Amino acid sequence: MNITRLGGIAAAALISAALLAGCGSSSEPAASTAETTAASTAASTETTASTASTTSTATTEKVGGMAACDSESLTEAAKAADSTVMSVNGFDCADGWAYAEVSVGTEKEGYDAVMVFEAEGQFWIGKDRAKVCIKPGDQVPASIYHNACEVS
Repeated sequence: MNITRLGGIAAAALISAALLAGCGSSSEPAASTAETTAASTAASTETTASTASTTSTATTEKVGGMAACDSESLTEAAKAADSTVMSVNGFDCADGWAYAEVSVGTEKEGYDAVMVFEAEGQFWIGKDRAKVCIKPGDQVPASIYHNACEVS
């Protein structure tokens, strides 16, 4: 559907809404044709601009996409899974799975650990290593199995 057609649909919807508003039992006068036309034109322009903006960002956003394998995403997932996580010191991802080397606790009484995550849509969900680290490739991909399941 092109931008012009979307603008026309939005304008028709606004005109219909304005006409329906005039049919009510309100004591206020219905909007004039000039007011309705001005509102329709403004809405059409906004819809066109909004559609153009959405179209230009659609290629960079991951709506319903896959989880990003980056420090920010895995730090967020680690802190959501364990509120005592101070930082993510290293990570890797493969085939919808990831691990993160984390520092947990406080600077005075902290320790290093490894956390395992599975992608669900665009989010990383923390998993119990004892349950998902059965053998390489069973759940955790063989390419990251050693660091995800056998270290720490």
